[in-house]
Amino acid sequence: MRPAPQDAAAPRPSDLARRLRGRVVAVDALGGAAREAMWALFSRYYDQVTRATFDADLAKKRHVILLEDAGELRGFSTLTVTRGEALGRRFVAVFSGDTVLDAAYWGQTALQRAFLGYVMRTWARHPLTPVYWFLITKGWRTYLLLSRNFPEHWPRHDRPTAPWPAAVLDRLASAMYPEAWRPERGILEFADCPGRLREEVAPITPDLLRHADIRFFAERNPGHARGDELCCLGRVHLPLAVSYLSKLAWRAVRRGFRRGGGRIHSAHS
Repeated sequence: MRPAPQDAAAPRPSDLARRLRGRVVAVDALGGAAREAMWALFSRYYDQVTRATFDADLAKKRHVILLEDAGELRGFSTLTVTRGEALGRRFVAVFSGDTVLDAAYWGQTALQRAFLGYVMRTWARHPLTPVYWFLITKGWRTYLLLSRNFPEHWPRHDRPTAPWPAAVLDRLASAMYPEAWRPERGILEFADCPGRLREEVAPITPDLLRHADIRFFAERNPGHARGDELCCLGRVHLPLAVSYLSKLAWRAVRRGFRRGGGRIHSAHS
């Protein structure tokens, strides 16, 4: 999952006249105009991509989250659900592929909310089977979406990956990308780059390396700028929904308190 980061000159979400709306659509139901709009937006943020590769990747997905403002496409994320077995146990994984968000809307939560709804519905349909988000990312901002929102995720800077999630990651990556998977490093290294973020989109500056998660991402995936992907896993279960909804509620409280002239001092501020 690789959303384009916010442009420094873009308006803050609170400055936007309208808000994004997210909806889930089956890939088979996408019309020609929607596909054209998706490609136009995607190609603005990525180098070394072709329409043929984009269409082929889309054809492998089951659903797409469309993010719209007054009917205009401003972002999307492609999704599919796969099943597998590792260490004698079955699992279900939601795989997110091509993802992009117009920089002017960075900071809005429509994508996160739509994605959370999708993975939680998947979890509800498989109550007795472990469910995960399988993420491959060449961008530190996307890695932060995982590390900051999924209480259980791998790999991470503060502890090694346990045998079970490591086995699930290996099974997923080796099945989907057998030629590119480098299990000893936990990354996908492609002989021919299938696409990379434009150089100006998400550089890792020295000041960003002070953050443990970003420093970890840079160390684990030193070839991110040339298109290498870090393979990640996030557990989908009830604590995920509770954690995310608590964050949304806290943000609402802060906004209301500040509009009233006050200020909340805490680790969240």
